[in-house]
Order: sequence, then structure tokens, then C-alpha cells
Amino acid sequence: MRTDHQSNGLQHQSNSIFHFILNRLLQIKINLFLIDPYVLNYLFIDELPFDKLEKQLITFAIIDDSVERFFRYFQERNFSIKLSETILSNQKTSIDHIFVEYKNKIIHLAVLHKYKSFYLIQKNILPLSENIQLSYGDTLRAVEPIEINVHEYSFFYPRNVSHFLWLYQTSKFLHCNRILADEMENQFNLHQNASQLNLTVTPMKHIAFALNKLEKHYWLAGWYRHCGLIPFTQDADFGLFAEEYDESIRNHFLGNPVAYLWGALGLVNDSLEFRLYTGRFTLDLFWAYREDNHRWCGYQVQRAKFRRTLPLLETLCSCDLFGVRFSIPCSPIDYLDIEYGKDKWKSPLEKNYTWVNMKYHSLWNDISWMYAIRLYTRQGKLRTDKFAIDWISNHFNYSITSIPTFLNVLPNEPVTLPPLKAKLIYGSPIKKKISRNKSKSTRKKIM
Repeated sequence: MRTDHQSNGLQHQSNSIFHFILNRLLQIKINLFLIDPYVLNYLFIDELPFDKLEKQLITFAIIDDSVERFFRYFQERNFSIKLSETILSNQKTSIDHIFVEYKNKIIHLAVLHKYKSFYLIQKNILPLSENIQLSYGDTLRAVEPIEINVHEYSFFYPRNVSHFLWLYQTSKFLHCNRILADEMENQFNLHQNASQLNLTVTPMKHIAFALNKLEKHYWLAGWYRHCGLIPFTQDADFGLFAEEYDESIRNHFLGNPVAYLWGALGLVNDSLEFRLYTGRFTLDLFWAYREDNHRWCGYQVQRAKFRRTLPLLETLCSCDLFGVRFSIPCSPIDYLDIEYGKDKWKSPLEKNYTWVNMKYHSLWNDISWMYAIRLYTRQGKLRTDKFAIDWISNHFNYSITSIPTFLNVLPNEPVTLPPLKAKLIYGSPIKKKISRNKSKSTRKKIM
């Protein structure tokens, strides 16, 4: 949150108590960044006037460099000043929150502490009135650098308010399990692979940035155990909510110079998976579908569909990976227990490990199979060559000679299947019937 502008006091005269407090703060040339979600929504989404705002407390952010200036120049004796402080490992005191109160109105200054490429706002430990609910200070939160505008009352606010509010939903910050990661490295000799990191850092940053820009929630999981990537894997997985899918995601990664979409597997409403390729490394996007009290995501082997059961993930949080903010499950231990078994994720896993939460579901039916595989070139064009056709045809009893559409969706109009092959090879009702008859015949001979 950097700006070349300097606030020199309110340009708009008002008798409200909030304006009075703000004016005193701005006179000492402290830049105030409005981050209060309720007030941002009130002013810029609902477009209601500041003078009509009925609230006891408003939260602004200040950078930590401004704290010293505040105490040096703010000399208002009629104001109540309360602090939330923590003692750091080097025994220095960190001021995390300042509460400036006057006539029962409070300006809350949440201090932005620089952390890698973003900021952290620490949890408030100062006891407050029961009727005060903090939006920042309720827990440890991450705030990314943003572009800002100047309000007519001389404080700053996010240029894209709706996007800032969207990011707030996942701003609760969690640290990885550093003790377990060190144990993995020291006891099991599982160190972060430098060559792997070099190949994945840029594309993973790009994917996270793109999904955030498109306002599509996503999450990583293995980060918690290793404080980085899983050392022995050759890919990385992003989970996404199926109900948020739209074609903006496909369009972004088609022909993408950093990580391009080479394969879209499944259907939009069933087991969708995007496989992105960097030239050296594969990254997968899996969509998780809500069903009753859980979610599931699809995984396919040839024409067989498998499903992994996942928790609902009603909220997502933030973490630090490569010095960048990424999104993760807010209960990473519960998530990993479901994926690998209770506490089994605390020990090294084999490279060919199979998820305990994955079960066979079904085969793609004939019509769906024609639309469940779409391959693309590095330039973002649909592949219609022999390789792409064979991927479908090798597990198909019909003589397909072309790829019917660009997308992974079934058409609204009735679909006519191509002619049957002379030799049935896979998964059709006809073949299943033949197999069952053969099985019955065999049983009779045995008996």
C-alpha cells in the first residue's frame, strides 16, 4: 500500500466525531488506509454517505513505520489511547493495534507489518467491550499490496473495493507446521528439491495470481506438512469450487506462456480437471463438487471415473509459500486426515501412494466420453490430430473421426453416436453383456 500522496488534513469540514478524530490524525501526516469491510461496503458498494454512518468503531490500516510518528506528534490529551502489544523473540515490543477513542467513537489503527511480499495484521490481545467485533485483529490476517484511491476526506481506500472484500474472505493467516517439516528433513532426509522449486515457483505464483484476479477460490494442501512442496512429487494440485467455474479460467490458460492448458478432462458438471504444463512440470486444477455434507473431486484413469471425498471447505485461509500468499484449507489437519488417514500424513508417503478417500465410481457412458477429453496445443488451439482422436477412440466402441466441440460440455440437442467398430473394445453395454454371458458360462463349467 504505497502512495505518492500525503494527507494534510480533511478537505471536507464536518462536525461528526469521526471526522474530528480523523482530522487530528491526518494533521500529523499519517496515511490512513480504510480497510474496514463494513464501511467499505457501506461507502463504495451501497454508495451511502459517510456522514450517515452509524458505527462505534472504524478500522484503518497504517504501515508500521507510522507508529513512531504517531507517538511523537499525537498530543491530544482529550483522547483515550490504548495499545495491543506483543513481545517479539528478540525481546523487542511490537505495537500491533492502536485504539483512539473520543466521546465513545473509536478509530482503530491496525498496524501493517511487512512479511515477505505481503503484510500481516496481528491478532489483538487488548480486552475490548463485548459489543465490539473487530474485522482486523480478530485473528492473524494477511493483506496484499493494493492500488489505492484518495477519498474526499483524505484517507485512502482500495481502488477495487469489491476485489479487496473478496480477498478478505480468505485473509485469515496460518503458519505451516515448522516442527514437522524440520523432522521430515532431519529424520527422513526429505529436503525441499531446489531444481523442483525453480521449475514450479513461477508457474504456481502465476496460477494463484490468475485465479485471484478472476475471483476463483482455490486451495493447496501439502504445504502444511512440508512448509513447501512435497519433495518427491512431480506435480502440484490446486483445488477449486465447481460452482464457481466459468470459461474465463479455460480462456486464461489456453496458450498461456507460463503454464498452458494441454488437457481438459471430464465434464464441467462432472469430474472436471485441467492439466497445465510448463514445458517441464505438470500442475493440475481439480474442481470439487458439493454434495450433502461433503465435496468430491473426480480423477479418471482411461475411461474409469474415481472420486475423492473432501470436506466442505466452507472457508479458506492464507499461507506463505515462496514468500507469496496462497490459499489453503482453514483446517489443514482435518483435510490431510481425510486425504491420507488419521495422522498418517505425518510420516513420509511413497511416490505411488493412493488416496484413502478415493473410490471407483463408474465408467463414462458412450455419449459423455466423446466430450470428456479435450486436448490443446501450446498455442491454445484444440487438438484434432490422430493423437487426440486416439485418446478417445482407444477406449470407445464407435468409429470417431473428429472432435465434436471445443468444450467439455454435453450439447443440448440429441447426440447421434458414430457407427460401431467391427471389433468392440471397451466399456459399451454390448461388451458388458457379452462379458456377463461369458462369466455365467464359465461358472456353469466350474460347478
